[in-house]
Amino acid sequence: MSARFNWLFSQINLAILAAMKSLKIPPEYKLGITLIIKIDENIFNKLLNALTEINTFLDIYSLASEIHPKIEELAINDLQEILKTIRSIYSLNTEENLHYSEIIEGFRNAIIRDKEFSGVSDEELARFAERLNHLIAVDGSISISSKAIGLLNAYEHILLNSRIVIDVRPVFKTDNKQEIAGALVVHTLKIEYQDASGLKEFYVALDSNDLQKLQEQLSESLVQADAINSLLNQAGILHLDPNSSSK
Repeated sequence: MSARFNWLFSQINLAILAAMKSLKIPPEYKLGITLIIKIDENIFNKLLNALTEINTFLDIYSLASEIHPKIEELAINDLQEILKTIRSIYSLNTEENLHYSEIIEGFRNAIIRDKEFSGVSDEELARFAERLNHLIAVDGSISISSKAIGLLNAYEHILLNSRIVIDVRPVFKTDNKQEIAGALVVHTLKIEYQDASGLKEFYVALDSNDLQKLQEQLSESLVQADAINSLLNQAGILHLDPNSSSK
C-alpha cells in the first residue's frame, strides 16, 4: 500500500487536530478553506454533485482527476486543496470522534482569529459554515476514502519504504591475507516504518535462499490478493486499493 502517503495523511490529521484545539488553522489547509469560501455557487453545486457520483479513490490526486472533467472551471490544483481539506474534516469525525458541528464551529472560530482571514466578511463566514454542512452531509467517495485510510493507519507498524543493497564480502585465506579464497554476496534489506513514537528503520541481512523464499511468499500473497479481489467483484463490493488511480 502507499504507506508513505498514508503516514503523511495521518500526521497532517494530528497537526490539524492539535491546531484546532488552539484555534489555529494549519497553513496547509488555508488555501482549501479560502477556496471553499470564495468559489462561485454554481461551481460549488457541481462539486457537491460530483462527490456523490465519482468512484472512490484513496489518493487525493486520483479523486481530483476523476472530478475535474465535471468542474473544468476549477483548476485541478485548487480542487486537490479543497478535497484535502474536506477529507481531513471527515477524518476528525471518524478518528477523533469529534461531532461535525464541533468541527465546523472550531474552523469558524479559527478563521475569526486568524489574521490571514481578516478580509472574510460575516456573510462569507456564514457561507463557509453552510457549505461545510453540505459537504460533510455527502456520504460518498471522499468520506469512504477517509474511513479507509483511517483503517490503514490503525496498525501498530506501517511500512513506509524498503530497499535492498547488495554487498560483496571477500573471504581471505588463513595463511595468506593478501589472497582471496572466495566471496560472499550479502543482500541487506532496509525497512523504514512508522509507529506511535515516530519514524524508525532496521536492517536485515539476507542470502540467496532468503531472497528466494521472500520472493515466493510475495508472489503467493499477490495471487491470494487477486483471488480475494475477484470474490469482492463477484459480490459487488468495491476494492479500495491505495495504489489504484484514476484512468
